[in-house]
Amino acid sequence: MGDAVAPTSAAQTLSQAHRRLAFRVLIIILCGLLLAAAMIVALGSGSQSIPAADVIRALTDPASVKKSTEIIIHQVRLPRALVGALVGMNLAIAGTMLQGVVRSPLGDPYILGVSAGGGLAAATTTLLIDNFPPEAVPAAAFVGSLIGALIVYAVAWDSTGVSTTRLALAGVALTSMMGAFTTTVVVMSVEGGGQIIFQWLVGGLYTAGWPEYDLIRFYSLAGLIIALLLANRANVLALGDDVAQGLGLRVEQTRFLMSATAAILAGSAVAAAGLIAFVGLLVPYFARRLVGSDHRFLIPASGLLGAALMVWSDTAARVTFPHLFGVTSIEFPVGIITAIIGGPLFLWLVRARRSAW
Repeated sequence: MGDAVAPTSAAQTLSQAHRRLAFRVLIIILCGLLLAAAMIVALGSGSQSIPAADVIRALTDPASVKKSTEIIIHQVRLPRALVGALVGMNLAIAGTMLQGVVRSPLGDPYILGVSAGGGLAAATTTLLIDNFPPEAVPAAAFVGSLIGALIVYAVAWDSTGVSTTRLALAGVALTSMMGAFTTTVVVMSVEGGGQIIFQWLVGGLYTAGWPEYDLIRFYSLAGLIIALLLANRANVLALGDDVAQGLGLRVEQTRFLMSATAAILAGSAVAAAGLIAFVGLLVPYFARRLVGSDHRFLIPASGLLGAALMVWSDTAARVTFPHLFGVTSIEFPVGIITAIIGGPLFLWLVRARRSAW
């Protein structure tokens, strides 16, 4: 009797595992379709509406559409949509990695001072350094982002390693200080064109084009690959430090690698689009509810959802909201849209969340 029960139980367990795997793969595919739909809508929306069929033809066979349509899609809207997708993907995966580091759903890229460092670097190079090449500002913001992350990690480090509490406190302190410095720079320079830097402070894709895409794509690909390679380590780290060490994991090394990967991803996002909030905080939270905590599935799901959210939000910022408020001559910063979406949801999560990490 016992011999008969054991194979049955094993078969049921295997069947459940297969169903769970199929469900996770299906969710990832649906996230990809959501991103594809967002891209088609983004490419077709604007001062000149383009039907979805023409958008698809312009992407697959440019010679089959009017020259004006090809130019609008390939030279204006496509690079912006691609940059937005990469920014959203980077922020979401960075948030996933940092939530794994601190083992809390309230972790996001800002905990490392990444966004604050990038914003300060952008403000300084744009407003205080004469004749600084505009095309070099994103690179300066990226360097500032990495410096901010390294400072936070260095402050949080002692002989026992890095605790999540010290990391969080150091991140909050550095973000506050750099935010104050950035505001000071803007106030000092406002008569000389300080409004330029508000793109970095609020977050936007106004100037996103092929140069920005070329800037961010390498870091996005590198960060994605590293994150996926760290997925198994992140799963072990989630079991707790003692268990992870017992399984042979180098805990502090893993934390540092995950944090550095998040800095690469979030830093490049700041370099391309400025300070965009809540994407790296909320997307991983909801992705975890869809596919679970296994980082092998959580990372791609978060990346696709983050990319879709950013593309949809940017379309709303430049098309939907201006029409809604009757100011079609301007566009809203995408950071405002993500804040409108993410702020109330974040407050609700803080108030209503009852389950443990």
